[in-house]
Amino acid sequence: MKFQRILAVFICSFLATCAFPNSLSFAQEANPSAMIVLIYDTHCKTACDLVRPIMKEIKGEMKDCFTFVELNSSAETLAESQKTAKELGIHGFLADYAQFVPIVGVFTAKKKCIKVIQGPKGKDIYMAALQKALQCK
Repeated sequence: MKFQRILAVFICSFLATCAFPNSLSFAQEANPSAMIVLIYDTHCKTACDLVRPIMKEIKGEMKDCFTFVELNSSAETLAESQKTAKELGIHGFLADYAQFVPIVGVFTAKKKCIKVIQGPKGKDIYMAALQKALQCK
């Protein structure tokens, strides 16, 4: 178990060095409590379907550095998403943006939203927001 944790930190450090070569030492900056929140609606076929694969790819690369949360704002599941958002301390974010799907919020470890990205964007836009989140203390 200890080996897996050390390996995870090493991989995360390596990815951060490759993705963010001009940033400070990743080990000093990384905060596993930082969070990326994707709000989507299962009925949103065009825009939401463009964002989900990008978020899945980023999650695969940065899963040791961020907590990834998906909240479905569809009428059928909104109550459950509201409960999850409240537990995470981001209920206001869901309330403010539930109707503007897809929306991605990037939060610091202190639950401060530092970037809101509405609509489908390129992976580079999301990665720049992640770099900023890692630099926030």
